[in-house]
Amino acid sequence: MPTPTRCFLDVAARYGNVDPGDQEAVQHWFLEVLPTLPHAAINEIFEELLAYNGSVADDDTERIYPANAPLPSLSASPAAPIPLLAIRVGEALIKLMRRSSK
Repeated sequence: MPTPTRCFLDVAARYGNVDPGDQEAVQHWFLEVLPTLPHAAINEIFEELLAYNGSVADDDTERIYPANAPLPSLSASPAAPIPLLAIRVGEALIKLMRRSSK
């Protein structure tokens, strides 16, 4: 289960002194400010976010999505490779069918 949005708002407010009601400020802090922090601080923040993973979102939490984040269409996605096991099983079935038809 993904980390609820309110957790990101809480972290930005505590570590970045960002108004959690300002979605653009929170997004800016995560994208622009967080990467410039010392390595130890970044690890601490990520550990805290991971601790929130799986917690249940409040029903009244507004869903916030990153601005200008394009979603790729299915047709633009690369084709998934056929698993090697599926190829081997398919070959084995063809061999069995040939043997049984003789």
